[in-house]
Amino acid sequence: MDEVIYLLTSENQENEIGDPIRKIAKRKRFAEKLEIGQKEFYQAAATGFKPEVKFLIWKFEYSGEMFLEYKERNYKIIKTYEKKTEEKIELTATSTTNKEVMAYGNT
Repeated sequence: MDEVIYLLTSENQENEIGDPIRKIAKRKRFAEKLEIGQKEFYQAAATGFKPEVKFLIWKFEYSGEMFLEYKERNYKIIKTYEKKTEEKIELTATSTTNKEVMAYGNT
């Protein structure tokens, strides 16, 4: 596990005058970067997704987050796959915009 990713969650907070604001919290995780296979790429494309990155992390470190950050870029997690023989989970993600990440929690 030689790559660093951040799992992103949205937190509702208040500013100094009591207005509600949304903050994005990052949880640092070490991951193994995996290749996206040709078959997986074309199957996802047929359903309108474009998988760009895939990571393997420990299952206990994942809490259903919908977004991740890798090398200062945000990605939306489009698929998870739990490895039955290991205590790990694969996260497959596609590029997203900061606006979409900031809206996380409203949907």
